[in-house]
Amino acid sequence: MKKAKRKIIGGAVISVCALCAAAAGSRTNNKSYDDAVKVSALPAEKTPIIVLDAGHGAST
Repeated sequence: MKKAKRKIIGGAVISVCALCAAAAGSRTNNKSYDDAVKVSALPAEKTPIIVLDAGHGAST
């Protein structure tokens, strides 16, 4: 098999796998419950505040 043909077939296989993964994620998202925590790459309505504490001080 020539190198160019192998690259084309490999790219097609990877593209099909990526499309299947996206379709599975979409279908899973549609079946989620209404009260479930939504996880998305899109910006949320409210930006969460994350507090990082190194734990070096004495807290009471």
